[in-house]
Amino acid sequence: MEKHTFHKVRVKPMKIWPGMTTNELVKEMGKSGSFMAGTLSKAVDAYEEMVKTNSYIFLTLSGALVPAGMNKVIIELIERGLVDSIVTTGANLVHDMMLAYGGNFYKGDANMKDDLLLEKKIDRIYDVLVSEDEFQSKFDEPLLELYDDIAKNNEGKILSISELINEIAQRIPEEPESILKACHKNNIKLFVPTIHDSVFGLQAAIYNRKNPGKLNVDVFKDLQDIWDIRVKEEKTGAIILGGGVPKNFVLQSFYFANKMLDNVIQITLDRPETGGLSGAPPEEAVSWGKIKPDGNKISLISEVTLAFPLIASALIERLDEK
Repeated sequence: MEKHTFHKVRVKPMKIWPGMTTNELVKEMGKSGSFMAGTLSKAVDAYEEMVKTNSYIFLTLSGALVPAGMNKVIIELIERGLVDSIVTTGANLVHDMMLAYGGNFYKGDANMKDDLLLEKKIDRIYDVLVSEDEFQSKFDEPLLELYDDIAKNNEGKILSISELINEIAQRIPEEPESILKACHKNNIKLFVPTIHDSVFGLQAAIYNRKNPGKLNVDVFKDLQDIWDIRVKEEKTGAIILGGGVPKNFVLQSFYFANKMLDNVIQITLDRPETGGLSGAPPEEAVSWGKIKPDGNKISLISEVTLAFPLIASALIERLDEK
């Protein structure tokens, strides 16, 4: 039977004081017990190690992170070179592009009457609201124009999803800040494996119905691209926000390449007992040969918009100090 080691490291109560910084708070959390406060502190340590060892870092995004206001946190990491590739749901980039064209999200309430919102043409994302009219004018209409320009300039060329997304990113306004534009400017590879399961896909279907054969996308081509990244990089890490298809897209590329991720940080509220991928702890991926047995495997049971800004802020503070 495996013996568990016992380290006599005392738990120290967290201290707080006026003017304390994010990193100071996180370090105090690390001195406490190994509940989620201690785990969040370990996540910052693991992220810092990825940066120090020059690891190639994948960031995966699922859930409505952009409507929740996380886009500038992600952009800050991109511009500081703390992310090398992003794998996301299509919805996050739909929302990102809408903001780029001057759209807005509004504060609402989770208990609002949805039948009244329907009458007023207002969509609800938990406690965030978006106008249908604004969505149409700030996303649907500009996107169809972009698709037309992309199709004309590529003359029937078959694009990968990431190539299509890059074509879109080139054409959207410079301001305000956007994840799409930041990735394009900083040469960050952006993968959207289920783009068809978003309004990008719905609008592409509408465009292709009117213009058969003009906009051509190979949904399998990106698999080869992410495999190539994984092969050439010596050390790799992943920061998984929420799980879902983006998480699987990264992990499966390592599985089929016979190579393993060195370090993984996962933030999720999903449970492992259902057997679903989003709730599966990183340790489970070791059995599949996706993550190294001796690598950092941090599983933070928390809501992403609460935990990730703290992690990102503490990391940036540490790196700026050094």
